Amino acid sequence: MTNDILYSFRRCPYAIRARWALLICGIKVEIREIDLKNKPLDFLNKSKTKTIPILIKKDNKVIEESLEIILWALSESKKENTKLIYLPDNKKEEIFEIINENDSEFKYHLDRFKYSTRYKDCNEEFHFTNAIKFIKKWNELLVENKYFFGDSPTIADWSIWPFVRQFRIACESQKRTNYFEPSIKNWLDSFEKNREFKSLMYKYELWEPHHRKNYFP
Repeated sequence: MTNDILYSFRRCPYAIRARWALLICGIKVEIREIDLKNKPLDFLNKSKTKTIPILIKKDNKVIEESLEIILWALSESKKENTKLIYLPDNKKEEIFEIINENDSEFKYHLDRFKYSTRYKDCNEEFHFTNAIKFIKKWNELLVENKYFFGDSPTIADWSIWPFVRQFRIACESQKRTNYFEPSIKNWLDSFEKNREFKSLMYKYELWEPHHRKNYFP
């Protein structure tokens, strides 16, 4: 194996944040885009969780969680002081706390707002209202600063913006308005208008074992 391998799905926010970390940390991987409705056997044999993203390291060890991939990317980056910049020691506790808030509570309401028909007895409006509470809370952090913890992004920003983007897409599809205040809108724009966004969201062909390899970034 010449490169680490990332199994990914282009639109998944967990996969987006893992790819973003690899991109910013300057780590090149073989990327394998898969169809979540028809997962390849090779992927199923390697993954315990059967969810993406997963990273297969050169030594064949598997990293199953997107946050763990982000932390691995920080540790592997050859760029100077990468870990100190994006995971500062004096903010670690707050960073992991807000990521956990996103991954557990916000994601719970986001799923049931965006995909309400998939859940039995789901009250779409209830979950929208609760998701908005987090959007407003995070907006307050961004009123004074460009990013959650100052003028530079941390892995908290990396980890959360793909989910806020998904929330915006859900609101737009339902013709909702006034779901963002200016600060959080500008924060999300800073990622979507970043020159790296096009590379991040490049549409790879679905992976097949005998196809040519694709690389990211």
